[in-house]
Amino acid sequence: MNFLNTHIETSTATLSAVEVLAAKLKARILNGDFEPGEFLRDIKMAEEYEVARNTFRSAAQLLVSFGLLLKVPHRGFCIPEFGPNEIVDIARLRGVLETEAVRMIILSGVIPPDALDAVEKLRQTSADAPRSEVVMADGDFHRAIIRASGSPRLQRSYAMLESEIELLLVLQQPCYEDPKDIVADHEHLIECLRSRDFETARAAFVEHWEDLSTKLLRANFESRQ
Repeated sequence: MNFLNTHIETSTATLSAVEVLAAKLKARILNGDFEPGEFLRDIKMAEEYEVARNTFRSAAQLLVSFGLLLKVPHRGFCIPEFGPNEIVDIARLRGVLETEAVRMIILSGVIPPDALDAVEKLRQTSADAPRSEVVMADGDFHRAIIRASGSPRLQRSYAMLESEIELLLVLQQPCYEDPKDIVADHEHLIECLRSRDFETARAAFVEHWEDLSTKLLRANFESRQ
């Protein structure tokens, strides 16, 4: 796990100014403070965070390397946008990776403790909490599922996709009429894992991925009307 997958409230004593700023920017991105396609202007950001423009640019470039920002030549850094094909593609690949992880969890019979902790974080998150708290806890849950596979290659493959998944989760949050539905979704996934039946668990995770795609595709369509 890299520093970008930790909460900024944790100790930053060992982090550089660039890493600290990158973590703060990530929290804002996951909180939905910026719209898809919005540019983060270096002068404005540097003034807001009271850092040099080079510090902001270095932090932004770090986020580019993790897939949380895009660098557009001669224009700067912006929040990635996802079209219908990209939404479906990301969800499909996520499904392939998590299906294999679910298979290993069913075989071992051990529910990842980190996944249980993540569901508890979701359960304790208040309805008016920053969106980033929900996204981080949701991400923690699925990272725990992938780690439980015990496959380094599976984990590396998921890591390459992880930031795009997080950005989709940011877009997903407003689609829930009741924030408690997110908790119920993940509690259901845990119960299906506990069933020790692969098809039951697989079907639950497939439904979870398809629900994400459906919500985002509907929102994407409505935004274009």
